[in-house]
Amino acid sequence: MAFWNRKEPNSPPPEPAAGLHLLPPWREALRRPKALARLGVAAGLVLATLLVVELPQPPLPVRKGQPATHPILARADFHYVDKEATANVRALAGMVRVPGLYTADVRQVLVLRDSLLGLVADIAKAPAPEQVPAAARNEWKPAPEVFAAVKKALGDQNQNLAALQETIAKAFAAMAEPLDLPVVREDDYQRAARRLAEIRELRNRLPAGYKPDAAAIPDESPGIILVILPDGDRPVPLRSLLMQGQTEAIQARIERLAGEALAPIFTPAGAAGIAATIAPRLGPTLIYEQAQTENRRADARNAIPPVSVLHKANTTLVEAGKEITDADLRLLEQEQEARLKELGVIRRAMAWVGAAVVISLLVAVLAASAVRLQPNVSRSFPRSLILAALCVLVVGAAKFVAQAHGPPEFHAFLLATAGMTVAVAYTRMFALALIWALLLLVALATRTDLDWAITGAVGTSVAILALDEINNRMKLIKVGAMAGAAFAAARSALAFWRFDYADGGVLTVIVWPVLLYFAVGLAAGVVMLAILPFIERAFGITTNISLLELCDVNQPALRRLALEAPGTYTHSLLIGSLAEAAAEGIAARGLLARVGAYFHDIGKALRPRSFGENWPPGETPREAPVPPTGHEIILAHVHDGLEMADRLGLPPVIRQFIAEHHGTCLLEYFYREAGRLAAQAHQDPPPEASFRYPGPKPRSRETAIVMLADAAEAITRSLKERTAPKVGAAVREIVMKRLLDGQLDSSGLTLTELHTVEETLTKTLLSVYHGRSFYPVERRTGEPDGGPRFDNPAALSKGRPEPGTVEPG
Repeated sequence: MAFWNRKEPNSPPPEPAAGLHLLPPWREALRRPKALARLGVAAGLVLATLLVVELPQPPLPVRKGQPATHPILARADFHYVDKEATANVRALAGMVRVPGLYTADVRQVLVLRDSLLGLVADIAKAPAPEQVPAAARNEWKPAPEVFAAVKKALGDQNQNLAALQETIAKAFAAMAEPLDLPVVREDDYQRAARRLAEIRELRNRLPAGYKPDAAAIPDESPGIILVILPDGDRPVPLRSLLMQGQTEAIQARIERLAGEALAPIFTPAGAAGIAATIAPRLGPTLIYEQAQTENRRADARNAIPPVSVLHKANTTLVEAGKEITDADLRLLEQEQEARLKELGVIRRAMAWVGAAVVISLLVAVLAASAVRLQPNVSRSFPRSLILAALCVLVVGAAKFVAQAHGPPEFHAFLLATAGMTVAVAYTRMFALALIWALLLLVALATRTDLDWAITGAVGTSVAILALDEINNRMKLIKVGAMAGAAFAAARSALAFWRFDYADGGVLTVIVWPVLLYFAVGLAAGVVMLAILPFIERAFGITTNISLLELCDVNQPALRRLALEAPGTYTHSLLIGSLAEAAAEGIAARGLLARVGAYFHDIGKALRPRSFGENWPPGETPREAPVPPTGHEIILAHVHDGLEMADRLGLPPVIRQFIAEHHGTCLLEYFYREAGRLAAQAHQDPPPEASFRYPGPKPRSRETAIVMLADAAEAITRSLKERTAPKVGAAVREIVMKRLLDGQLDSSGLTLTELHTVEETLTKTLLSVYHGRSFYPVERRTGEPDGGPRFDNPAALSKGRPEPGTVEPG
């Protein structure tokens, strides 16, 4: 049971001391702790909403993609930090000051050198060309004249081998110099070439009249790369680079670097052949270092200060008709910051005061609506706190979306969801009052226009008014669709009224917002369907969907009742039918009355044979309660039922039926018998309170109806003749007895409604305990003449009825 649903005893106000004057009513009310707590909730709502509205700063009245309806002028001089220009300048500085960084990789050159030295060694050992190892021949393909030239250079006894190897090593050392043979991958070369194009594009993006610092960003952008060497970075012009795969250019560069040294050994033709062999096998000698390049460019970018542009007051920031872009929003935000600083402390404080007054008035309207339309909220601190938190959550979420330049349709989603939540938890009238006040608070926090306020009010009101009884889950989806249709209709009607479509762009101005508003309403219904169980638990309510689930006979309590106390189970089902019919007759919640009646006697499952409806016909078990202490067993079934309801987790509204279906009624038989026994023993009569149920008295129309139906069914079942006059008199007697005993004082039933309940119970009981007429039939041929025969076998055991009598069926 939700802790705010428990009824608290009302303590009488203290008597004023002699000689003291009474305080005014409002001051007397403020002295009460509960009143101070509720006042604290209202003050907290005002303060929290004020902080949401004013901090960190008011949102802009325009949003991205919205065309400016009029020229937007600067209200103060301000330096605008152009984030886009700053990003471009910083990117330009990184590109200009830090070309691509490369490191040398000469490993492949050294591998080729060792292979060529091995070829010379093999030639020195081989007397003839064909005796050179096959691997060397296949790799270098030495011609006979090359073989002869190498043999000649080696000398007769290969005494020149060391000198030749040194010459070859020097030739390859020239090729291993990265600045002389700079070979790069094709994509690295294209990257270096694109850098120049990006530099030109970034220079074109600079603001008009902006002159970058020549020291930070040189005017010239040389086409170079930087090679990282031990003695420092060395630039290499792009025109000197060789791309991997340019075999002819690489071969020509090798011949220029090593041909003069290799020609005396291998002949000029052989040296050219060696170059032709090396060129396609040579990989990149310069490797691009992306991480080092990006790190240095980041350092260069960070060294550039933000680009600041001065805007004078009354200069145009956004032209009329121009669609608002991200850059425009940033410009307007900085103009607003400058404007707020220019206002000074006093004027800004006055703005806070004005906002506080408006918010206080709206909260006062909201509080007054709660007092008039939903008193249980105004009198309950937890309920007030939950609703205040809901309001702050909606206003805060709307402000957050507005600060992020989100669509205003999201505000409509928040309002529709909150409105349906309050309508489910309380009443639709209270939900309307709360949402209209909340709509104005959201408009105040987000600076939205009148069109949005009208659209939000229409769609949210439709959602609340359409949400009556939630009998199935599709109800919420249908209500969401209706709210979306109302949103869309209001938005499109306002667009046509304002001629928003006159300049074209019907798709973006009308169609797309209308579809978005419809989707927002539908989404609110889907979200409500998902969070409905949490709403029921948070607000301590039970919707018809939950009541229908509790009607399932497989509920643990009902299943146990059917197995252990079948008479009580049957009695509960009958009371459910009676209570539902009576409740629907006065426009009360018939389903709630029926479900409450199903569970009102579950406490009898603990001692089923102590109650007469569970006795076998014609038998009185020894567990039957008898005076003077038997009344304690009967009274205990209410307490036992409440404990069982707590274990089963039944909702609070069902536990009310268990506690209130007998109110504080008196067990008259046991009280009379106890008084008679006390008189015989010459003792004082027992206190009447010991023979009354603990209560409380019924506090709703539904629990009062179950009380009357329970007693009316019991007395009707005890009648020997259940004719219409006798049943009607019995029901009227029960109703008057409960009324005069004060059991219906807190139920909210009027005398007119009570009369309707009496008539409905009488009609329903007569239909339940109806009779059937029996008519004599003709004797079959051969039957003995034993008198008329009847079509109901039960009549045969009761003898021959008088004409017109009715036997129970």
